Amino acid sequence: MPEPEGFTQRLAKEIRRDVPKDVAHLTDVQLLEATRTSYDFAAYELHITRIPTLVHWVKLDASCDGVLRRNPALVLKIRTAQAPSLAAEDMLSILLAQTNWSN
Repeated sequence: MPEPEGFTQRLAKEIRRDVPKDVAHLTDVQLLEATRTSYDFAAYELHITRIPTLVHWVKLDASCDGVLRRNPALVLKIRTAQAPSLAAEDMLSILLAQTNWSN
């Protein structure tokens, strides 16, 4: 797993660059804290170990105020999966597909 401090700093910068409207209400410190919280939850609670999946999860969760980690059904599905990274990727794909269809 990447070293959390440097990794989350880079992710926070990418989030600010990629979705500025979604995080405009957050200071840089708040965004970094949200990014670190999302990273810690994904890596240590959900055991997501595939880096692209971890990045996708953290970016989405941090930019939407932790909605992924606060969803009990989503968390339970990933925690109980034999392959948490694969389950997380499946869930993220479903969320993305739903978002695309609703637009």
